[in-house]
Amino acid sequence: MEHTSPAQFFRDTLPERLTRNPERARKIGGVFEFVIDGEGGGVWTLDTQVPQVQPGPAPKMNCRIRIGAADFLELLAGRLNEMTAFSARKLKVEGNIALSLKLRDLLSAAGW
Repeated sequence: MEHTSPAQFFRDTLPERLTRNPERARKIGGVFEFVIDGEGGGVWTLDTQVPQVQPGPAPKMNCRIRIGAADFLELLAGRLNEMTAFSARKLKVEGNIALSLKLRDLLSAAGW
């Protein structure tokens, strides 16, 4: 599925994935804040322990992920590898970097 904006992913796709497989989400075990810059961007909190996603910053999080909107859409589409984006400084991770790697499947269209 091609996403039209990060907002559409966080509003529609991600909540559906969490509802479909809550136990798998709980196994990730963390609170993530996504800061997406650019058109269709914003700030969202993903709590995999509940699991739920909400607009706005996390009061307390394990990991903050910063990325531009266009790069985020490329990542979701599988055209941008997260390690390549991280190395090119398109993707910034603050906090628990190892925990952020557990998001690969949840963000991948084929992974969930």
